[in-house]
Amino acid sequence: MKRVLLVAVVLVGLAGSIGLAQCGGCPPPERPPCYTSFWVGEPVQIELKVSYGFCCCCYSAPQVLGWRVETWPDGVTVYSEAFAAPVAASAFSVTWDQLDATGAQVAAGYYKVVVVTTAGEYEAYLRLVERPQGCCFWPWLSSRPCAVSLCQPRVILSRPCVSPCQIRLFVSPCCP
Repeated sequence: MKRVLLVAVVLVGLAGSIGLAQCGGCPPPERPPCYTSFWVGEPVQIELKVSYGFCCCCYSAPQVLGWRVETWPDGVTVYSEAFAAPVAASAFSVTWDQLDATGAQVAAGYYKVVVVTTAGEYEAYLRLVERPQGCCFWPWLSSRPCAVSLCQPRVILSRPCVSPCQIRLFVSPCCP
């Protein structure tokens, strides 16, 4: 009986160690936990919003030192910009035209936008989606909103302007 129990424990331990060894090669998740979707080629407005609660958390308002866009999940920087002088978070607003550092259009997929400040780095994720061919009805781009912290600044990704065929909740692929 002891021998059977010992063999069972060894087999369970062996199976567990094989499972853990295989998990080292587990694929990364398919998508980030939250993201905002944009059409490929559509400008992306990037802002840093400081919540009203940020003042209650005993922090000074951060100054923006620069920003960058990385591929997700591998973290390769495709575009970055550093400011000569820090910019107040309330005055920080830039538009990324979805071009990489060489001026080429980046591919469809997931990206991480990182805003570098005097208080640390803040990030948001975006998904670039190819427009369908032709002018068909496509009601919206699906996004997964992120949770909001009252004590932390957050990166806001949005469309810089709203044309007649484009409302923030309804983005038609027929828009230029």
